[in-house]
Amino acid sequence: MIILAALLFLQNLSVFAQEAPSGLSVEHFFVDTQVLKNGKAINEIIINGPPEPPLGFAREVVTLPKSKSESGIVTLSVPAYNWSFGCSATSAAMIAAYHDRNGYPDMYTGPTNGGVMPMANDVWPDWVDSYGDTRHQCPLSATHEGLDGRTTKGHVDDYWWGYGDDNPDPFIGNWTEHSYGDCTGDFMRTNQYNYNNADGSTTFWYYPNGAPTHCSDLLSFNIKNDGGCGIRDFYESRGYTVVETYSQYADSMGLLYGFTYERYKAEIDAGRPVMIHVEGHTMVGVGYDDSSSNLMYINNTWDYATHTMEWGGSYAGMDLVGVTVVRLAPVQRKAVPLPAIWMLLGE
Repeated sequence: MIILAALLFLQNLSVFAQEAPSGLSVEHFFVDTQVLKNGKAINEIIINGPPEPPLGFAREVVTLPKSKSESGIVTLSVPAYNWSFGCSATSAAMIAAYHDRNGYPDMYTGPTNGGVMPMANDVWPDWVDSYGDTRHQCPLSATHEGLDGRTTKGHVDDYWWGYGDDNPDPFIGNWTEHSYGDCTGDFMRTNQYNYNNADGSTTFWYYPNGAPTHCSDLLSFNIKNDGGCGIRDFYESRGYTVVETYSQYADSMGLLYGFTYERYKAEIDAGRPVMIHVEGHTMVGVGYDDSSSNLMYINNTWDYATHTMEWGGSYAGMDLVGVTVVRLAPVQRKAVPLPAIWMLLGE
């Protein structure tokens, strides 16, 4: 009750925008409404999705159908990764891996699978952390010394104690922090004590009225711990151009604005998987079927299978909250010079 009362107090700090959505899970999902210097209100959302699904939750598995646009079905072949040091970083790694396999080959440049990011992260060994918990590994979400040929400390070495731990990170006061590099978790500030993220957590920022919250806005507010901006920074670190980055509440939240199912479909139609946030977890939307309902196909970070969720509904008892969208610019193909005339003539 005390925590809920505190949340309500924080949500009512601002008279400049609508209140933050209610019905929050204090264990895996926290909202803090802040008023910025310019008088605008913004919601800080911390997502700490669990490594395993809630007890008793039956994960219905479906076969991802082939796209049949004439029947209202469009799907994307997106890698499915099991939770690897944060649901948000793992979801971002799935999307980056999809791009790696579809025209953006520098997302992953490691030695595994001939330098092409695999469809599942079970090709890498599990690891037992200081809590005695077994963790799945994925170098695209969280680098680790000894994993995938890495010979220096990485994300896991510097930032991880155990799920939910909010103590100062292992590197603090002990060794020099590694430079951000090969994984989404670095740039998203996932698990990082210095950015107010306990182990397993990632922060996202939303305008309370449901308008898109662009990365450019957050930079102007000097906000440096947004997961969406981190994905953008990761893509740019790989040499690619990002044309748009934003997070937005779903229209089902009943706010003045909101991201709609039609816009979700448009992203899928354009070949872009969508990061889906529910009240306490992050997943990836990999397709849709609107032949009978507003159905989404999702990768849930808890296994290697495909699942479904209705737009505006809930998953594992957690209601849909919003999305994070990061759009890449097309890769400019290098021009191949035509052979000289004398070569064509065999001279």
